[in-house]
Amino acid sequence: WDTKLKVSLFLSFLVNHVKCALCDMVCTSVSSLKAHTRFRHCNERPFHCHLCDSSFKNAYDLHKHVETHNDSDAYSCDVEGCGFISRTLQTLKQHYKRA
Repeated sequence: WDTKLKVSLFLSFLVNHVKCALCDMVCTSVSSLKAHTRFRHCNERPFHCHLCDSSFKNAYDLHKHVETHNDSDAYSCDVEGCGFISRTLQTLKQHYKRA
């Protein structure tokens, strides 16, 4: 059964794939190819920070950037004696992974 599933998935991939004309990336749909092209091959950055001159390719990256303008030290490491402080939750999570 496992082999049949693998063959089925492989054949599905062969039928349902779209290759990027600019690189070796293969996507499973036209919409994912459009997203890939926008993020990897276009320099357009339509999402602008209202607090500085930075701009981004997507709303999520802009949102994460705006958090860095937070004046308060909202996130701090709860490991006793560490003292690490961050303005973004993402940076705190990266700190925990390294510790």
